[in-house]
Amino acid sequence: MNEQPGTAAPWGDHLLPDRGETTRFDIGPLTLWVRRIENEVWVAYHRPTEEPTPEGTELPSSAEWQRWAFEHHPTALRLLPALPDRVLVVKTEQPFTLLRRASARIFMRVPVWVRVQAVIGDGSAALTMTEIPTEVFSDTWWGDFMEGQIAYWLTTKARREIRDEMFEPNLVVAVLQLRNRSSDDLAVEKLALRVEHLSIYELDGRLWAEETGVDYQGEALGSDIRMDDRAPIEAKGAREITPARAQARGFRARTFAKLRALSTFGFSQ
Repeated sequence: MNEQPGTAAPWGDHLLPDRGETTRFDIGPLTLWVRRIENEVWVAYHRPTEEPTPEGTELPSSAEWQRWAFEHHPTALRLLPALPDRVLVVKTEQPFTLLRRASARIFMRVPVWVRVQAVIGDGSAALTMTEIPTEVFSDTWWGDFMEGQIAYWLTTKARREIRDEMFEPNLVVAVLQLRNRSSDDLAVEKLALRVEHLSIYELDGRLWAEETGVDYQGEALGSDIRMDDRAPIEAKGAREITPARAQARGFRARTFAKLRALSTFGFSQ
């Protein structure tokens, strides 16, 4: 059990604070406070967008406690990284053309949500109290006037190579293996990352998402998408710490869009 709150990436189980005491966790731009009062667990959080985050266990004026009451006292607090609950729309760092029958490997950084759980008994059971995004996403729309879905706009860009500075405590690196199976060249400018189908892995303190294979079949057919149920080859030996929200391992969907073809329907980009 991890007993060192306030570390760079406090994923795992932690001792609950003593009654009336408060514990603080800093995860990227998010600060999380946990307090225990009788049979209740209190949680508050803050991001320094409007006012600075104070030191120690003092809460800023904008933070409010959320409270959960339990029949039996939880034995521990569990913090897990979780991927967002919608499709992410991502712009490539530099638009490029994927020639027919060619392939490319893409890397993206995704800010995680913090899943806060109360561990019950011996740790085999845990109740999810809340999920808190470490960063706030903008709403957007993926698709056209006839077919589409609400999505999140990801401000970080998709890259063609991995670098050490891409890793931060609140970021997951997601890997897409793209293959152009069509008879036409493919302009890659924006793409949809379906993170609800991806598990999270950890290796040496770094977070990786399950690898996704995307086979582009053409404008009319869309893409065959496959979740490989393993960490990417760049993270060989990583252990799974958070399962995917949705367990579908393969399906067909639209993955690519040209800049001029993506409608926002009033949502921001």
